[in-house]
Amino acid sequence: MNRIAVMITMHFDHSKGNFEELRQKEMAHIMSWREQGLMDSFFIKSERDGAMIIFQNLQMEEVVKKVEALPFFPFMEEVKYLSFEKGF
Repeated sequence: MNRIAVMITMHFDHSKGNFEELRQKEMAHIMSWREQGLMDSFFIKSERDGAMIIFQNLQMEEVVKKVEALPFFPFMEEVKYLSFEKGF
């Protein structure tokens, strides 16, 4: 089973958007991925300045499109995509 980990670092500019409104929209995307079985895990960094999303059974191109469609995408300073094969 393939997994793609997406490591995100963010910097939210409050002058360019309503954080809480965008957060709710963001979480709706994430919860739909979970319900569809596309997401293995979701972690928020302790510093609250980023996250890690682990997708399952998707191709890299599909993951990139999903991340780029997130409401917080314009505020993401860095996005790293790492592909893995699950051992156990």
